[in-house]
Amino acid sequence: MSLGFVVGESKPNVVTIQSSRALPIGEYVIIEVEEGKIVGLVETSFVTSAALSDVRNYDEAEESIELAELNRRDKSYTGKILILGFLEMLRKGKAILPAIPPLPGTKVIKATKIDLGEIFAPEKDEWLKIGNLLRNQDIDSKINLNKIVARHLGILAMTGMGKSNLVSLLASKIARLSGTVIIFDFHNEYADLDIQKINVIDE
Repeated sequence: MSLGFVVGESKPNVVTIQSSRALPIGEYVIIEVEEGKIVGLVETSFVTSAALSDVRNYDEAEESIELAELNRRDKSYTGKILILGFLEMLRKGKAILPAIPPLPGTKVIKATKIDLGEIFAPEKDEWLKIGNLLRNQDIDSKINLNKIVARHLGILAMTGMGKSNLVSLLASKIARLSGTVIIFDFHNEYADLDIQKINVIDE
């Protein structure tokens, strides 16, 4: 399904699109270029009205709303798209940005469930589900367990965004696979973890 077209200045990591509808932040899109399909994420979304762009009082706003309703071209839907990489490479776990930015006029379509599933929810044993995509709740969000235990991992976010919950989830998943997890729990956040053979050292 066509969403719109690339417009204005285009960069290898971000583009602006003119859309046929309002774009939800967090929606995934596909930008079709000669080298292949590029996956993008709606980072910011704008809706403007020609009739309501310069109103100065309530009465003028009310009149402008009536004009806007009569003009099907009154609304303009634009969005900033963060480019994540080529679809084919993202399927392999590699984020490769295009060397040449998508040209203005390039078609933009909505990413399919199949495309997103191949990127975020591969059907492989080493991939563990940690949630679902924000704008596509029927698509699992998975991580590669082998990769996160093979190297250093940092879980960073603002307060209340789910860092402790994610650590609890990962620790439980690793323990069920007979893995070993050591947690330095300075704030007593993980005392109630449902893990068999858990060994709590309280000093």
